[in-house]
Amino acid sequence: MQRIEIALLPATGILTGPVVMEALDVQTALTITDINIEAGGAELWCDGRCLGTLTKHGGHHATFWEVSKP
Repeated sequence: MQRIEIALLPATGILTGPVVMEALDVQTALTITDINIEAGGAELWCDGRCLGTLTKHGGHHATFWEVSKP
């Protein structure tokens, strides 16, 4: 079974580093990211390998995610 993790990288706030959370699958990881990141980005990891970087754009409404390879 694959180990999927999402490392949340908030742009603002009191956190100084990433918050890493495990997810059941990639879809759940993306949902966790969309709910918890208002501005900033995240890294999607599978079995210790970075699959890509996500950056949120668009503010409070009509947001979209830019996906980049590591």
